[in-house]
Amino acid sequence: MPSLSRRWLIVAALFTVTLGISTPLAAFGVFLPVIAETFGWSRGAIASALSLNLVVGGLAGYVVGTLADRHGPRVMMLLTTGLAGTAFALVSTIGALWHLYVLVGLVGGVGMSSFYLLSTSTVAHWFRDRRGLAIALVLIGFNVGYMSAGPLAAWLIARLGWRPAYALLGGGCAMVTLLAASTVRLPRTFEVQAATTTGTPHALSGVTLREAFRDPRYWCLNVAWLLLGGIIFMLSVHAVPFARDRGVTLAVASLALTAYGIGSVIGRLTAGVVSDRFDLRLTTSACYVLELTALILLATAPSPTMLLIAMVVFGVGAAATDNMLVRAIPDLFGLRAIGAITGMLTLGWRCGAALGPAAAGFLYDAMGSYTGAFHAAPAIVVISWVLFTLATRGGRGFTPRP
Repeated sequence: MPSLSRRWLIVAALFTVTLGISTPLAAFGVFLPVIAETFGWSRGAIASALSLNLVVGGLAGYVVGTLADRHGPRVMMLLTTGLAGTAFALVSTIGALWHLYVLVGLVGGVGMSSFYLLSTSTVAHWFRDRRGLAIALVLIGFNVGYMSAGPLAAWLIARLGWRPAYALLGGGCAMVTLLAASTVRLPRTFEVQAATTTGTPHALSGVTLREAFRDPRYWCLNVAWLLLGGIIFMLSVHAVPFARDRGVTLAVASLALTAYGIGSVIGRLTAGVVSDRFDLRLTTSACYVLELTALILLATAPSPTMLLIAMVVFGVGAAATDNMLVRAIPDLFGLRAIGAITGMLTLGWRCGAALGPAAAGFLYDAMGSYTGAFHAAPAIVVISWVLFTLATRGGRGFTPRP
């Protein structure tokens, strides 16, 4: 099979992995109130399982990425996605709160440690030209999963009950994901030569993880991504109750997440295409401006219509910025230890994603409103922007250290 076709088939497979493994995770919020009602557990206690999932997945990501650097992505992707699908399917059997922490938090966390970092690092090996577009097409699976999981989960619960619904959702996604993951591999030398515009091979040059730790650019990028993850997950968790506090009906408020999902898909695709043609830092700056505009608009307590528009704009900017940060990793540090480096960077992103919603919740409890959280968000995005600029100050086409 021609290499040019093969690399796009790899993208399709990784899209399927990302979509499949993110679906049961995205559906967790739909099952949350049903589980709370069934067992009488607090929503905070149930939601803590998801925070544990994010942190454990980040910690496991370093090991997964390091092993993938040595042995290729396929085995680690099969093991981890199989674990994740099984863990979410077994949520259908829980009878105690600690069961949820073990399955969703620990086993599911390890299982979900790979799909983001292995997908993006594998794409980096296959693509030198059009890398931004390829990464965008893979990560769109994550956004599509969040757009489709809610209605699918609600439909299954209404017809089967929550236990069979989670078993079917987790088990079905595991099977689809395993099939797709079994086709993923790194390119051979002749495939890399054929798949690049210049015809020159991808040398596995770049820095080790230890060398990256000594590079200030690594820490700038890490904290920039951590802050971005915190803001994205804060909005995804608190946008609906924020709208409800302003008298918006639940039906309209729930559309906030749909609006965000639509914007995310548009943002990833647009950023992927544009970043392959224009300066990476300029493109990312435009994305940060979109995020800032949307957050400032949200902080002014807009009308329901403007709230939905702001969520679309935020989705465009946030997803595009996230895409740019991933896009910058191989340019900055090369491919030599990209799995381990991406694994450690995603740990920062996951920590931010775990802390952002919790911090906004505590601010709400202290102030009685979301004013503090939503007014602080634009300043946090500015800090992330400054740190990304410092990390990429070498300009487009960064030359990794030998």
